[in-house]
Amino acid sequence: MMFTCEIGRGLLLRLLQPADSKALYRTVDRDRAALQPWLPWVSQIGTAADMKDYVRFECKRYKSGEAMSAVIIEGAEALGLISFQELDFRHRKASLGYWLESSRQGQGIMTAAAAGLLQFGFATLDLNRMEIRARTDNVRSRAVAERLGFTQEGVLREEECLETAGELEYRDHAVYGLLAHEWKRGQDIG
Repeated sequence: MMFTCEIGRGLLLRLLQPADSKALYRTVDRDRAALQPWLPWVSQIGTAADMKDYVRFECKRYKSGEAMSAVIIEGAEALGLISFQELDFRHRKASLGYWLESSRQGQGIMTAAAAGLLQFGFATLDLNRMEIRARTDNVRSRAVAERLGFTQEGVLREEECLETAGELEYRDHAVYGLLAHEWKRGQDIG
């Protein structure tokens, strides 16, 4: 199944492919300092080969029906990635994860990308529930969920363990949920 979605302003959201590895690596490498606090895996992507391995892994997860990742493209540049993680067709649900190059944040790009992927998930994949988990201090990520009509359902206390300067620190995560009928109602109003 192919997935492509125009999200405005010359931006395209499409299914992640192995050929996207180099462009994604360039983006992660130039924005490493801004991404690292929110995405612990960034430190594991030290080379273009590491990104290629990661993309291959995500493509395998797509083929097995476990996940679906889409890259946000502008020309030849990859601006970020958005994914259905923990794709569960039996229970008709998925968890949405995303990241965007810091210089492009605050422009509505991720909200548009998430709306495109949500529409595909609810209308084409026939999912019933979407979930977003974001660290409580990640204001931008939480704002995307709220703009899209997600409901904060709770806080997972000390959900994430980080090691900073040899010390363990724990971070809370806010959990947001959106149901298919809520999405449809929001689309009918909009």
